[in-house]
Amino acid sequence: MPSIKSLLSELVKVEGINAAVVVGRDGFVIEGMTGGGRLDIEAVGAVISTGIGSSEVMGQSLKVGEMTQAMIEYKDGVIVMGLLGKNAILAIVADSKANLGNVRYQLKQRSPEIERAL
Repeated sequence: MPSIKSLLSELVKVEGINAAVVVGRDGFVIEGMTGGGRLDIEAVGAVISTGIGSSEVMGQSLKVGEMTQAMIEYKDGVIVMGLLGKNAILAIVADSKANLGNVRYQLKQRSPEIERAL
């Protein structure tokens, strides 16, 4: 079975993806890879766990079911997040020129294997 590190390494090779981080629900980074940028992986971990918690509360309040994936667009990029079981989150940071459909597809397709590697 491939390691989490090798799976994330393959993910950041996808055009437009700058970082891929597996974060525990406690905000601690389990593993993270960047595509050569200067992104602080530890900082990503802290903010992602908080963001997921808020997204889950929003979904419960609006009665739309459990969260499966969240995407937030910013001026210079996008963050796509998905749950890896009950204890971890996969977050992908992509640039503003990334194909968002492909980024979401990559998260959905690769999450089961990353979850198994946990």
